[in-house]
Amino acid sequence: MKTNAGKYLERPIGENEEELLEKIWNSLPPVENDDQMLDENYRNVKQRIHKHTLRRHVIYISSSAAAVCLFILLLFSPESSEKSPVFAQLNDMGVSISEQKVQFMIGDSIVANLNTSAKMNINPNAKTTLQSATGEEIALQEETPLKIYVPAGKRFDLELTDGTHVWLNSDTWLEYPATFASTKERRVKIEGEGFFEVKPDATKPFHVEIPGGESIRVLGTSFNVSAYSDNEENITTLVTGKIEYSLPTRTEAIALLPNEQVRVNKTTKGVTKNEVNTSEFAMWKEGILYFNNEKLPTLAKQLARMYGIEIKVAEKYNDTCFSGMIRYERGIDYITKLLTTTSNITCSIENGIIHLK
Repeated sequence: MKTNAGKYLERPIGENEEELLEKIWNSLPPVENDDQMLDENYRNVKQRIHKHTLRRHVIYISSSAAAVCLFILLLFSPESSEKSPVFAQLNDMGVSISEQKVQFMIGDSIVANLNTSAKMNINPNAKTTLQSATGEEIALQEETPLKIYVPAGKRFDLELTDGTHVWLNSDTWLEYPATFASTKERRVKIEGEGFFEVKPDATKPFHVEIPGGESIRVLGTSFNVSAYSDNEENITTLVTGKIEYSLPTRTEAIALLPNEQVRVNKTTKGVTKNEVNTSEFAMWKEGILYFNNEKLPTLAKQLARMYGIEIKVAEKYNDTCFSGMIRYERGIDYITKLLTTTSNITCSIENGIIHLK
């Protein structure tokens, strides 16, 4: 029986792939009566890692009638401190970058720009404040509706007063109350993408509302929700605990257990529920974009959000698909070169916009 590891045995190995090999091997599904073969293959690959010093990219290419699919497995190493930061690289390329800051709003008024994180506090005088990453505090009224907007090119994490931790991806809105003290439930709204680690409280269920009247009910759990207004689907992925997913078109909520995902097509209202590798859907928190058989226009949209730039794709490549993962620090220049060297795509920059054609 040939396993998914087979393709890795028939190619050159780069010197920094040992950690990646561990991750690949740990992610393989169990194969009945095949442990000995897997162990032998593992040792084979590991020996080849030690023998070779040439760093290589792994390109696996397949095709179908529907689309050309390219699998790109990127090998990461920390960026040298001598290299330009990602934004400097984009500037050198002539790419226009979003200059928006993370915005903290009270009602509809912007009261502060934030950096990378913030924490909601209740001080000894029972006053609620928002404390920024720099230590500055903003005093709040308990009834105040609060909003945070994370623009393209930014990510943000926020701790709520109940101890719930929320990571927000690029181009995401979060609306929440200053405290949950006077409410029977904890309720927030999100448009975009967020990862929630909800503090358990059996007396106060936690609800996440997303556009379209859909909502998620939890007691204490961790999950990822992707609900961008311009995406075809709303996607919720459960990592730990249990959640109930409610839709206005269904009388009963959909229960999710760990490693399960629900997808709701916003046009057809069709619902699918599948088992998934949940770690793939939370990599963005660590600055890694994971994509699996993703069409190029969708991938370009994700990259545009990730870097705060604009990317346009020629119509003839609408069905070209890519799979792999990209670390933010690699920079867009590296990524576009990889796309162009593994396909017939060319890249140009016109008026600050990246064109893939």
